Amino acid sequence: MDSYDLGIIGCGNMGEAILKGILEGGFLKTDQVIFYEKDGSRKEYIEDKYKIIAADSIIRITEDAIHMLIAVKPQDLRNVLEQIKTNFNLEKNSIISIVAGIPTDYIEKVLDMNASVIRIMPNAPAVYARGIAAVSGGKFVKEKDLLFSKELINSVGDYVVVDEEYQNMVTALSGSGPAYFFLFCKYLIEAGIEKGLDPETSKKLVIKTMIGAGVTAEKSGTELDDLIGRVASPGGTTEAALKEFAKGGIDKIIKKAVESARKRAYELQEFLD
Repeated sequence: MDSYDLGIIGCGNMGEAILKGILEGGFLKTDQVIFYEKDGSRKEYIEDKYKIIAADSIIRITEDAIHMLIAVKPQDLRNVLEQIKTNFNLEKNSIISIVAGIPTDYIEKVLDMNASVIRIMPNAPAVYARGIAAVSGGKFVKEKDLLFSKELINSVGDYVVVDEEYQNMVTALSGSGPAYFFLFCKYLIEAGIEKGLDPETSKKLVIKTMIGAGVTAEKSGTELDDLIGRVASPGGTTEAALKEFAKGGIDKIIKKAVESARKRAYELQEFLD
């Protein structure tokens, strides 16, 4: 029997992003990772691109891998867990779930044992090793499994540790968050184009501004209100724009949108039985 440090179940976009990060960052080597993907063309793509072994079943992943990273849709989770259950070894195996909205106690319940389960909410920039994720341990998590999970996710960016009750809020903030910034950038780019800038110039100006603002917010050690004040001179152009945002109730719009995402994360549990 082979032995792998990590078995990935489901190599969609996020599963692949994590795989790419752990291999390129050197956290694991190709011979330490095995994966299962039910889609045949996707399976061939992952095998060819990353040169890792594809398992012919989820049961083999359970037999051959120590840690199992589950990256499937919520509606597919029950079936995956039922297959894992047949050969799950409490002394050897652990579960790392990145399935949005699904609590660790559901996984423990389906496995019907005191399994070591870690829940992680990563986000899309993980594909460029610039992700941010939240990590939570289940009721029976082992310290060595939690440490492995932290090191794994650290290879695709950064992480915070949160109580699991906040995971759906994390989903709404950072899990969905990249799309909010993409949307804001889209409208800024369109505003530039409407006033005569060519599309590539407008796009470059906006995206570089977003990146620069993010780096400044992260590195400056300055509160965001103070950073806003440094850019928005009294009576100036930035202040005029900010007044329009305030009149439109941008604070309420953002908070309402985040709350909608948070509620939807809870609703994903309706796929469970």
